[in-house]
Amino acid sequence: MRIALGADHAGFKYKEMVKEHLDNPSHDLSDFGTFDETPVDYPLFIRPAVEAVASRQVDRAILFSQSGNGAAIIANKWSGIRCVTCWSPEVTALSRRHNDSNVLSIGQKVVAADLVSKIVDIWLNTPFEGDHARHLAAIEPPPQPYQRHEKTLLIRPEFLNHSGNVFGGYMMKWADDMAYNAATLAFPAGSFVTKLFEQFNFKAPIVSGDVIKIISQVTQVGNTSCKVEVWSVDARKNVEVFRTAAVMVNLKNGRSQPIPRAL
Repeated sequence: MRIALGADHAGFKYKEMVKEHLDNPSHDLSDFGTFDETPVDYPLFIRPAVEAVASRQVDRAILFSQSGNGAAIIANKWSGIRCVTCWSPEVTALSRRHNDSNVLSIGQKVVAADLVSKIVDIWLNTPFEGDHARHLAAIEPPPQPYQRHEKTLLIRPEFLNHSGNVFGGYMMKWADDMAYNAATLAFPAGSFVTKLFEQFNFKAPIVSGDVIKIISQVTQVGNTSCKVEVWSVDARKNVEVFRTAAVMVNLKNGRSQPIPRAL
């Protein structure tokens, strides 16, 4: 199992204890710090561990702080994260059977040291009881639409082709630019490139002096890519000019990577 670990200075000792306990071939551990007991702000180390779960880079995360409450508050701001603060084997087992928790928060000041490894083992090995799925579905809010982005252009003579209107090249360039803008503004930490455009539908010609609006919006999000709808309307006639959709991929060092989600 791929497991992320995150702690502040008040949870550092327990993180190191669990890290040693889980150090075996059946687990792939990612330690997001902190790495000593120097006082730090806990969100700086909790967020990356939680984001690794939200972006599917890891399967679960275990967080450590003084009480466990602050870490859990941060973690549960992410859609799809079900973080629980556990202090006993019974509570831990219920958090998996009934809540399908994917992030565990442990308070170093409130949980006895001899219970920590037992709590972690129960949490990792207790299966979810599927008949509680309807409760989880009721908890998760409906997805919120991503913001639309709009650009207004005055069509100038240099945009025209030999037929005296604008089809093709410039429109595709504008659509590519707007798809990139929508993806980047939705996920500022990403680094997007255009993988492909779906069918490009040209609806109405535009000529010099026309004013058009180009609109883009992220409509679907996967693990490493997102789909951006792009369309244009004649601002004076309210007629659609073109419509298409782009698939934008998050790349790092030439390889696709999970889209980094923000709070």
